[in-house]
Amino acid sequence: MHLRPPLTKRLTRAQLIGLDVAVGAALLLWGRPTDAQLATAGLSLPGWYPLLTLLACAVAARRLWPRLALGVSLATYATMAAHGFVKFPSLAVAFCLYQFALSQPRSRAVAGLVLSEAVVGVGMAMGGGSVLFDDAWAAMWLGQSAPIVAFWAAGMMIRSQRAYDAGLRAQAERRAQARVEEAQRTVIEERLRIARELHDVMAHSMSVIAVQAGVGRHVITGHPDEAAKALTAIETVSRTALREMRALLDVLREESPADDAAAASDLAKPGLGDLPFLIEQTGRTGLQVELRIRGTARQLPPSIDLAGYRIVQEALTNSVKHAATARARAQVSYHPDGVEIEVTDEGRDRAGPSGRPGPAAAPDSPGDRVGHGLIGMRERVALSGGDFAAGRLPLGGFRVWARFPTGEPA
Repeated sequence: MHLRPPLTKRLTRAQLIGLDVAVGAALLLWGRPTDAQLATAGLSLPGWYPLLTLLACAVAARRLWPRLALGVSLATYATMAAHGFVKFPSLAVAFCLYQFALSQPRSRAVAGLVLSEAVVGVGMAMGGGSVLFDDAWAAMWLGQSAPIVAFWAAGMMIRSQRAYDAGLRAQAERRAQARVEEAQRTVIEERLRIARELHDVMAHSMSVIAVQAGVGRHVITGHPDEAAKALTAIETVSRTALREMRALLDVLREESPADDAAAASDLAKPGLGDLPFLIEQTGRTGLQVELRIRGTARQLPPSIDLAGYRIVQEALTNSVKHAATARARAQVSYHPDGVEIEVTDEGRDRAGPSGRPGPAAAPDSPGDRVGHGLIGMRERVALSGGDFAAGRLPLGGFRVWARFPTGEPA
C-alpha cells in the first residue's frame, strides 16, 4: 500500500504560513479575558488587546522570523504574567518554541528552551502569587513546562528527521552521480580500447601491405613468381585485418548474433601464442624476426595475453616503418610472477642476412617513433600494472621492453 506523505510535506510554505496566521487569529479570538479577570488584573480591555495582538502576530510570523517570534512571545508572556495571566500565553510560547527548535542549530535551540522555561517560571511566580521554588510554584511550573518541553522536543525530532532525510537524499544523489561518472569512464575506456585495437591492427596490416605492394610493383615484370607471392601476402594480411576490424566493429553495434559475437571475440583477442603467425607475416615485408621464448609458456590472463601480443605487433610495425634494418628480435620470457617482453632492431643497415634489401624505411631520427603507437603500448602496460620502457640502443637500433605482473607469488 502506498503511504501518503505527512501533511507538512504536502503543503507549500505559503500554505503553512497561512495556517500559522489562522492559529494566531484563533488565539486572538479565544484569548479575550472576562470582565472579572480584567478587574482583578487592573487592566482595561483596550490595554489588553495590544498584548494579545502581539502574541498572535508572534505565532503567525514564527516561520518567517523564528527568533524574533520567540522573543516577542516571551516578552508578551512576561507582561501578561505580571497581570495574572499565565496559562493562556504559555500556549503561544510553545508554538513559537517549536518552530525555533525546528529551524535553529542544536545549541541555540537548547538555549531557547532554557530561556523559555526561566521566563515561564518567573512569570508564574509573579502571576500566581507564589514564591520561586516553593511547592505551589513547582507544581504550577511542572504543569506549564510539560507542553512547552513537548513542543520543543517535537521540533527537535522533526529537525533531526529532516536532516537525516536530507543526508539520505544527498547520499543517493552522490551514488547516482558516481554511477553516471562510472558509466562515462567505462565509455571512454572502451573507446580508448577500441582505438588502440584499431590502431594496432591497421598500423601493422597496412605497413605489411604497403611493403608487399612495393615489392610486387618492382618485381612484377622480371619475377612474376615473386610478385604473386607478394599479392598472396597482401591478400592474407588484408583478410586477417578485415576480420579483426569486423570483430571490433561488432562491439559498437547494439545487437549481434551470439555465434558471430563469440567468433568476433576470439578473432579480436589474439595472444602470445599467435606470435609465430605474426612474425611470418612480418617476414614477408623483408624484416627477418628472430623469436625467442624463455621459460615455460603458460596460460596468461586474457588482458595480459592480448596486451603482450599487441606490444610485439606494434614494435615490429615500428621497425618496418622506421628502422633502416632487415633484422629484429622478439623475446618473451616467462617468470613465476610475470611475463617480460622485449623487441629490438638493429637500425643500422638495410641488408638482411642473405644480402636482400630490408624494408624501405627512413633512417632513425630523434622522435621518429614517438606517436600513438608508443603511447598505446605504455597505456596497455599501465592498465595491467606493469612496467614499460622504450628507447634507442647505444650502438644503434631501438628497444621496446615491457613487464606484466601475473599476480602469482615469486
